[in-house]
Amino acid sequence: MALTHQLRQTRRINSANNPVWMDGLRILLGLFLFVKGALFLEHTTDVFNLFGSVQEVLTGGKAHLLTSMVHVVGGLMIASGLLTRLALLCQIPILVGALLIVDPQHDGISLTNAELVLSLAITALILFFMIKGPGRYSIDNKVLRQRRAEPTV
Repeated sequence: MALTHQLRQTRRINSANNPVWMDGLRILLGLFLFVKGALFLEHTTDVFNLFGSVQEVLTGGKAHLLTSMVHVVGGLMIASGLLTRLALLCQIPILVGALLIVDPQHDGISLTNAELVLSLAITALILFFMIKGPGRYSIDNKVLRQRRAEPTV
């Protein structure tokens, strides 16, 4: 009987129990992606030429605009914690493309290639937050997660 009472009283462990520094890191990641997307929009011709030099398929399309908008909207969603895992999931194809296609063309694959190291770090942070969740100070936690009524003793 005591065991069942204890099992009922234990709270489910979720991302709301993450330390506050993780929330700060998630917000910084979202703001970084937002700024990167805004820079892509500002330098549209450079990004378009880069995409065009990589693959013939992307020259006629709007891949540069799609990439920019995914970074801008996804960055804001990650920073605010709104549908965080969905926004992180949308960032993964862009970052994998940056790791495989764009970064090796700049300076080759080496640790002195700052863009490659930055892309690896951002990809690692995205995978980290995909696993850990949005955290305590997020819209996901405050609004979208339904609160269960605490049982009274």
